[in-house]
Amino acid sequence: MASDTYYPHVGGIAEHVHHLSLELRKRGHQVDILTSNHARNTFNFEDPPYVIRVGRGIKIPINKSMAPIAFSPFINLKVRNIVRGRNYDIVHTHGSLAPTLPILALNYSSSVNFATFHAAHSESIGYELFKPYLHKLFKKIDGPIAVSEVARDTMMRHFSGNYRIIPNGVDINRFNPEVPPFPDLRGDGFFNLLFVGRFDPRKGLRFLLKALPRIVREVRNTRLIVVGSGPLKKYYQQFIKSEIKDRVIFTGPVSPEELPRYYATCDMLVSPATGAESFGIILLEAMASAKPVVASDIPGYRQVMENGREGLFVRPEDPEALARAVIELLRHPEAMKRMGDAGREKAVSFYSWDKIAKEVESYYFEVLERNGRP
Repeated sequence: MASDTYYPHVGGIAEHVHHLSLELRKRGHQVDILTSNHARNTFNFEDPPYVIRVGRGIKIPINKSMAPIAFSPFINLKVRNIVRGRNYDIVHTHGSLAPTLPILALNYSSSVNFATFHAAHSESIGYELFKPYLHKLFKKIDGPIAVSEVARDTMMRHFSGNYRIIPNGVDINRFNPEVPPFPDLRGDGFFNLLFVGRFDPRKGLRFLLKALPRIVREVRNTRLIVVGSGPLKKYYQQFIKSEIKDRVIFTGPVSPEELPRYYATCDMLVSPATGAESFGIILLEAMASAKPVVASDIPGYRQVMENGREGLFVRPEDPEALARAVIELLRHPEAMKRMGDAGREKAVSFYSWDKIAKEVESYYFEVLERNGRP
């Protein structure tokens, strides 16, 4: 598995690579993870022996967010020696067809190659500028995968191919209704709204903070727990009006072990993302925890949730619509319970990592046989 992004950097690709690798190893495969070094300012993570790190992850603006790419003066040589020297049957890249590790791993691979594309965006200047070179690399991909129709359509604008859609998964044991909540945030008569995400503009936190005063006026015993971190924290704090300052809790970055407890502590997840989401892993985490969701009505989220079944959709970038939906659910606890139960059922039935890993493994064998390498 080759990815610029992995633990302790938090995000959907890191989660995907981590859990897919674990499940494939459980199924008897040898799996190495090739990634970059990341600053340990989020949570402590001790690498298992199969994690190989090269270069340093440097964050650059990509797709309305900040994403790390691996950088090192000798990274070409290091990746070539790893990919060619270890005689892998499969090289599987994750992320965009972009610097650094996905491109280098594909470039030096003589294995059967897979690539999972996670992004959703309307255009890519980089893809267009470097299309002749990238097209040659794309032709080396024997098994292109997209995590959703949105991610597939994003790639099809630039590189046509027969993409297999295999979604993200969720650890249904780690996220489940029996996880103990944080006792100091439960049982005191408050409803807990939860936001989980990096402090990127596309995650839409400012719209939730703008909606919160009305929510608190209508349902006074309500507070917001914000799980995440980033350089924009002070920017977002300016949207917290004085009357709700004591109703917003910033947790900072949390470890993978702590995160399920925040879902257990909340009454609902609120995800006001503005777009550029190919899927909705945090929606899955809430659903697996049997919690209802209020989320922006964007294509990536519609891949995961059905309006009125596991939660409610609202118009993006609309604090009033967001407030109305949250208030509606808070006033109808029986609907919240019904939606939470429906979410848990869907997560278990369709999105558990063992099911997703079986789909990937089956695709591996299909493509290996097609290439005469059973």
